[in-house]
Amino acid sequence: MKSDMSKQEKNIWEKLEDLPREFLYGLLLIAFILPMINPMGLPLPVTPEVKKWYDTIEALPSGAAIIIDQGYSGGGEPECGPFAVAVYHHIFRKGGLRVIGVATTQEGPLLWDKAMAEVNPEKYGRKYGVDYIMLGYFAGIETAMAALGKDLRALTSTDYKGASLDQYPVMQGVKGATTVNLLICYTTGGDQSEGWVRQWYTPYKTPYLCNVLALMMPTMLPYMRAGQIVSLTSGAQAGQMESLVKVPARGIASADVMTFTGILVAAFVVVGNIAYFGRRASKKKA
Repeated sequence: MKSDMSKQEKNIWEKLEDLPREFLYGLLLIAFILPMINPMGLPLPVTPEVKKWYDTIEALPSGAAIIIDQGYSGGGEPECGPFAVAVYHHIFRKGGLRVIGVATTQEGPLLWDKAMAEVNPEKYGRKYGVDYIMLGYFAGIETAMAALGKDLRALTSTDYKGASLDQYPVMQGVKGATTVNLLICYTTGGDQSEGWVRQWYTPYKTPYLCNVLALMMPTMLPYMRAGQIVSLTSGAQAGQMESLVKVPARGIASADVMTFTGILVAAFVVVGNIAYFGRRASKKKA
């Protein structure tokens, strides 16, 4: 009888150790899909850099003009897009701020439209041409940045729809870098992220917030440490910004996926160790 029980116990541990990989992958797939369908909004630690983004925008006075470079590519949209959208929510909800969009990538205006559709500024009572505008794509990157800083209207007299800037209240008094309160860049390219430092911060000392791909962080960190960037973040931190502005979306969903899959992998390790030591104990009893 004792031998049969030990044999049964041994078989239980063996089965636990040898769970089919299809079963394990299935659990991982569920842990990945569920948060994407229905984000839980699990608590996220907010880094000082993300908090500095929030505080910098909160501190802007009414009527402040913000130049925003929609400088990421379509391939980088899944990483940079959610962070940009969260910041747009913050700006439009705060109100009294003027957003002037420019694009240093050809896809920028299209990705701007995508972001605006996602944010829906009208629900905050904001109107195109009054509270926000997109000037369009400017070729030349640093050449365009320098021209924008010196005299914006010498570079363009219309928005990306071809309408005259003179008809838009949002552009009143905005002539170049000296009339802008804050510069924001979302980008997948080093030419953009570093170019704004050289062409706007260095000559004009314009406060600069920069959001880049995670792999670009080591390259850009020296600029922040030198005080040339107010705060540097990666698109992977979108969930933190969404948490601050209380608008859960793609960033929160991605963070939930990481949390759930991390918990599941840790559970696999625990169960595997229990099975291993249980099997050893059953052998000793036998």
